[in-house]
Formats: sequence, structure tokens, C-alpha cells
Amino acid sequence: AINLAVSISREVNQTVMLVDTDLRHPKIHTYLGCSADKGLSDYLQDDIPVSNLLVNPGLAKMVVLPAGKPLFGSTEILGSPKMEKLVAEMKRRYPERYVIFDCPPVLTVPDALVFASSVDGVILVVEAGRTTKDQIHKAVELLEDRNIVGLVMNKAASSYYGCNY
Repeated sequence: AINLAVSISREVNQTVMLVDTDLRHPKIHTYLGCSADKGLSDYLQDDIPVSNLLVNPGLAKMVVLPAGKPLFGSTEILGSPKMEKLVAEMKRRYPERYVIFDCPPVLTVPDALVFASSVDGVILVVEAGRTTKDQIHKAVELLEDRNIVGLVMNKAASSYYGCNY
């Protein structure tokens, strides 16, 4: 998600918002070296305006909404009407901006499955050399009613082409 957001932000006419929706184990702020004192969880639980939670990671056309404090009842929160309203508002308020939501793994916890119905499309990320063909099939099967836009392989060596997935 971070690589995609950075790539989009480098395009001439594109801006991007990256939202960490992994409320169980937030990590985006760590990778980007941003503060995560507050974030999405604070909006969802304490009604703090999203505009007060956005962080600039040092890239001109990119903003980040960190997850904030970890929440372990995140499945219900991500499927809540308040979260659906936030996604709808982001679409309406920022029609020219890409909004990327980074979710936890679909085979580990149900958060991504619940949240996937709120977004326009899903990109399934698989790890080279680790994600099995059966795991990919299972994830696609679980997401069958969602708009799967594509599949991205990460952590692949540059010579890792022609893999047998």
C-alpha cells in the first residue's frame, strides 16, 4: 500500500491519501517515520475530525491517516455505519484523489472482508515465495462478491519472474 501510494503521489496530476485500517497492528506510521499518537481509531471512537488526524509523510502530494491506537474489536468498527460514512465522505470530498486503505491480511482476520464492501475495488497483495497457490485461491474465494481489481506480488527479487502461482 505504501509503495502504491508513493508511486501515485509522484505522478504529475495525482494526489493520494493512505489510510491505515489495520487497527489491530498499525504499521504504516512506523514505515514512514510518522507520528501515530492519534488516527483513524480516534475518529471512530472519539469523533476527532479526520482533518486533525492527517499526517504529511514528507511527500508533496500524499497524506496519511494513521490507524492510531490499536483496537482489538476492529472488525465491528470497520463494518460500522460510521466507517461507511467516512469512506463515502472521502469519495465525495476528494474525487480527484486516490484513497488507499491498507487492511490486515484477508486470511488472518475478518477485518478486510467486512471492509471490502465499502470500497470501489480490492487489490490482493501476496508475498513472493510465501503465499501459496491455495491461499491465493482461498482469498479470492472469500472476496468473490467484491471488485478484485488485481493482484500484486511483493517482496519478490527482481529476477523472480515466471513463478508458478
